[in-house]
Amino acid sequence: MGIKQICTVVFLLTSGWLDWKKHEISLCLTGIYALTGIVYSIAEGRPAEDLLVPVGLGILFLAMSLLTRGDMGMGDGWLLLSLGMMLETGEYMGTIFGGMLLASIWAVILLLVFKKNKKTEIPLIPFLFLGYLGGVFI
Repeated sequence: MGIKQICTVVFLLTSGWLDWKKHEISLCLTGIYALTGIVYSIAEGRPAEDLLVPVGLGILFLAMSLLTRGDMGMGDGWLLLSLGMMLETGEYMGTIFGGMLLASIWAVILLLVFKKNKKTEIPLIPFLFLGYLGGVFI
C-alpha cells in the first residue's frame, strides 16, 4: 500500500467515524486532504481531463444537497469533491459505486429488519470507506 492509499484510508476512516458518531464532516480535514490530492496529482503528472468526472460528480452532489435542502448532506459533496482531487477516475468511481451499493444494502436492512422508516438518516462516508477498501484489496 502506497502513501496515497494510506492517506485515503486514514482520511476516510476518520471522516467515516465522525459521520457515523456525530453526523458531521470536518471541512478542515477535507480541505487538507483535497490540497494534498492536488499536490499529489500535480507531482504524479495526472492529466487534467482525469479530474473532469470526479470534480463533476462532486459538484453534482453539492448541487443535490442544495436541491434537497440538506436531505443529502453538503459535507458528503465536499468530501466527494476532495476525493476526486486524489483518486484517479476509476478508483473514484469504484469507491462511489461500492459505497452506494453498501449503503443501499444497509438501508434495506434498516427498513426490513429494524423497521426504520424512510426518514432515517444513513451516513454515507463509512460506506465510502468500505467501498474504497474493497477496491484496494480486490
